[in-house]
Amino acid sequence: MPPAPDLLEQVLDRPGSARHTTGGWAGSALSERERSVLQLVADGHETAEIAQRLAYSPRTVTTVVHDITQRFRLRNRAHAVAYALRAGLL
Repeated sequence: MPPAPDLLEQVLDRPGSARHTTGGWAGSALSERERSVLQLVADGHETAEIAQRLAYSPRTVTTVVHDITQRFRLRNRAHAVAYALRAGLL
């Protein structure tokens, strides 16, 4: 179950509060696969490029990004990257 919206607001209101934590939701909110995909999105790579670099299908990359945006109720890829950076997940 994703964190409560009020918890997300608290974390986003205090930049750095979730960064580099070993416990709690911030340290484990993204799987290694999700983190790898989102890092390449943040670096400006297209879906096909990400798929080729990570040896995934383009559909897998799309699904990973979709899962992230749905879990955290984000609007799009850019919003996912911004959220992950602010929350210290990337």
